[in-house]
Amino acid sequence: MKTDARRRSLIAAALAAPALLVARAVRAQAGPAPLSISLAPFLSPAALLAAFRPLREYLERSLARPVEMVTAKDFRSLCETVRTQRQEVAMMPAHLARLAIADWNYRPLVATLDSFQTLVLVRRDSPVRTPADLRGAVVGTLDALSLTATVGQLWLREQGLADTVTLQTVPSINSALFALDRGELGAVIAGDTQLAGLPATTPRSERVLATVRDAPGPIYVARTSLAPAELEALRAAMIAFTPDPARPITAANARLHAVEPALLARLDPLAAIARRALAAG
Repeated sequence: MKTDARRRSLIAAALAAPALLVARAVRAQAGPAPLSISLAPFLSPAALLAAFRPLREYLERSLARPVEMVTAKDFRSLCETVRTQRQEVAMMPAHLARLAIADWNYRPLVATLDSFQTLVLVRRDSPVRTPADLRGAVVGTLDALSLTATVGQLWLREQGLADTVTLQTVPSINSALFALDRGELGAVIAGDTQLAGLPATTPRSERVLATVRDAPGPIYVARTSLAPAELEALRAAMIAFTPDPARPITAANARLHAVEPALLARLDPLAAIARRALAAG
């Protein structure tokens, strides 16, 4: 009986060997697994992925591996994805990137824009001429964890407007401008480079009521489980990316560069605001 059992085991192993070899060959032909990069959801998903397509295709060529870019429904979801280590690489607003590095064991990868301006927009034909005229208005912003919303809310407090306007969360800047154009919003808070990356179909009936302040652009962060050689190859490829001079300078079309420690230190106060907002739910 033992001899028969051993004979059957050997026959089964011999039959399985070709299938195992075929499976290994298929995996080898399939190539490396895709590198997944999550993008901050400041535009609609279609507009966002279209804007970052040149960078994605460049990285695929440079790294000789597939690259997939995804986004989240909002900034809280993006934070949860990063906090739970479900994302290899993420492009986050600078203050959330600082939080990911300080609290969630991610490493700085590369920075995008040195700075962008947060703008308060109204319709061109709006009677609003000064910040005080916004009293009672509905103001559209990306969700509270976005950097433009954080900076915008600080500005509203400085103007004495925090308790006199109604903040309405918008899913994207292009949808906010549609709502502004229809008169559903009295104002929109947005970044100037976000406006530069809008789809051509977005109505542009806005004017700038106020320029709030400069803030650093998004930062890419990487999960610590990414192998050091893989991390350095990705960083080198990203730093070598050449923006398209025919396109406006945006987070998707910027000269990428190393993240300086001084930049991270400057972000600590804004990261603290985001930390409290996350804890408050």
